[in-house]
Amino acid sequence: MLNSFTNALHATALIIYTVLVYWSMQAGDPLYTIWIFLTFLFVAILKILGMIVHLPQVDHVRERHNFFWILISIGLVFLNYATLIAIHAPLWALVLGMVITVGFVVQYIRTLLNDTGHFVWIALAMTLIYLLCTFLTTGMLQLGWICTLISQILWIGLERVPYLEERKYHNDIYHFALIGSTYLLFKSIETGLWEVAATTG
Repeated sequence: MLNSFTNALHATALIIYTVLVYWSMQAGDPLYTIWIFLTFLFVAILKILGMIVHLPQVDHVRERHNFFWILISIGLVFLNYATLIAIHAPLWALVLGMVITVGFVVQYIRTLLNDTGHFVWIALAMTLIYLLCTFLTTGMLQLGWICTLISQILWIGLERVPYLEERKYHNDIYHFALIGSTYLLFKSIETGLWEVAATTG
């Protein structure tokens, strides 16, 4: 029950961040670009799809399960592309990021269709892009990506604690960590760091 609540809380936070970015963009603030909006929008959409895919009505029906995971995988490609464009990543980083993302997503879909799907490929596609973004940015924006990376590592570590894993508390801690991480990413927009990432990374 607590896990569902913190999951919903994280989804709500992402939706709020997305709406606030949209309002600022519509108000004409040049720091809030369409690509930043799309980055937050795709994150929110993927979060919602991730909640749907774990519903018993979806998770226990192979066709629905595969459909939503393929949708999430394709969405991740768009998310990573939008993210790299949003921080003005140089061409080499954009190409590298897309090769990594598409390669790992294709591998995941192959395992999904042939077996139950090995989520490690999706996790790697996300983590390596976070690393790339960390390398390309500075200040609060870089801190946001670092905290996002730490959140991923924290989840992996906490999952191996029997007490936490049994009660799913590791997921709750992970959700709160992600809420904080994405808040840092959101707040960093007003510093202008998303706009100068290409020249400082």
